[in-house]
Amino acid sequence: MSTHPTDSDNGFSNEIYLGTYILVLSLQICCAAINGLMILIFVKVPTLRKNKHLRLVSYLSVGDFLYAIGESPYIIYMILNWNPNQLDFNPLYILISSIPLPMQLKISATITIGIALSRNLAVFFPGWFRKLEPSIYSEIVVVTGILLALFDATLWFILSPPKRRPNCGTSGCFVSNEFRYYWGISNMCLGLIVVFLSICLCFKIRAVEKDTVATNSVDRNQRKYQQANRTSTGILISSLFFLTTPSVFVGIVELTGYSIFRLVGPFYSASVMASGIFNGIIFIGCNKDARRLITMKYRNMKNDSTSAVIHNTAIVKY
Repeated sequence: MSTHPTDSDNGFSNEIYLGTYILVLSLQICCAAINGLMILIFVKVPTLRKNKHLRLVSYLSVGDFLYAIGESPYIIYMILNWNPNQLDFNPLYILISSIPLPMQLKISATITIGIALSRNLAVFFPGWFRKLEPSIYSEIVVVTGILLALFDATLWFILSPPKRRPNCGTSGCFVSNEFRYYWGISNMCLGLIVVFLSICLCFKIRAVEKDTVATNSVDRNQRKYQQANRTSTGILISSLFFLTTPSVFVGIVELTGYSIFRLVGPFYSASVMASGIFNGIIFIGCNKDARRLITMKYRNMKNDSTSAVIHNTAIVKY
């Protein structure tokens, strides 16, 4: 197996690549905005901040926000240096500026597994789950994800020395076949774990919710638990659609010796951004406190705007 792809790396026309760059940049802006809003909501709403069952969700939001900001130099560079005749990017800059992608994908996959595992423990082994300290569990999951991400980043640079690649429209053709193979298979394995845990959770959670309704358990802790269940389940579904399924598909294709990451690399960035956007939408939709804060802020802004108009009108009349 060769260490590097051939020079004929451009799978699509340069115009299509430019369109994908612009699409990814647009998704980055939306992802940064909605996850920035989520972080603000966690800071402003004490009940959400104190809900330890949502700690991993907040970490996932912070990761998506930092990723959207951190990868923007890479996409902006691709747009500014795009050429309709030939693409010729600086390999060292591409390798450095695009490193947030493999790192965030591994962190997101690890946190998603952590969310799915905690929900499975809650519904299948409630006794063990009560003994589990959510804060410590969340920290362990995040640290594990960061360590795996750092390992991927190290392999990224060790296995892929900078080398000029004319007509290379994605970061995927700047990295070696060995790294793409490892990365695709490892992400596929994590994705299969998420699929298994999610299937188990979906079969069990309905029965648990029916039992909860039947026993009329509506105390504060139970409401926090139900809120975390709804939010976590929604985020798992979003991750399954936007991250897990593409990762499993890419891993299977990598086993055949064909690299989707090299051909359409930006689609991975788009998938991560779309997952971050929908995670934010799901979080806001599943949390009354979040919706209440947004509604209150909107009404305050509207009232301030109305008051300013009335004040200015009165001054003009005077």
